[in-house]
Amino acid sequence: MAVNPNKSVAILFGTPQRLKSLSWFKSVNVAGTVIPLSDKVKILGATLDANLTMAPHVKALSSSCFFHIHSFRQIRPSLDDSMAASVASALISSRLDQMNSILYETPLKHTARLQRIQHAMARVVLYQHSRTSPLSSNVLLKQLHWLPIEWHTLFKLAMHCDLQSFAH
Repeated sequence: MAVNPNKSVAILFGTPQRLKSLSWFKSVNVAGTVIPLSDKVKILGATLDANLTMAPHVKALSSSCFFHIHSFRQIRPSLDDSMAASVASALISSRLDQMNSILYETPLKHTARLQRIQHAMARVVLYQHSRTSPLSSNVLLKQLHWLPIEWHTLFKLAMHCDLQSFAH
């Protein structure tokens, strides 16, 4: 088996202090092929950095979602409320839901950034002509029956654990 160095990525995970002590370590040799170390790597849709801060993942996810919110805002006037909620779930909720279990116990600044995305989409779905509404974002989430990001992450983990215990 041959390793293609142009398609292969290697990363060292660790604390900032530990990685600093290994700064001389620039590449890894796999089957005679030298692969340089990277600061971040994308695995199954998740962008992981060497310190596992999840910042690159959240940044990439939020950029993608804001692009879709902007696009959705353009077509929202031609959709009824039910269809708008369905399309919003397909566009944004599925992206926020994918891989969110790896965000368990990440710093609040990351989950708050994702929460702002969910709030922005809820405002577009329920108040297409106005960017401001008299209702709080949490009330809008309740109207759409959407769980806040942190709760949804906990719900997914609880369901996964319950299914695992049920299988045994």
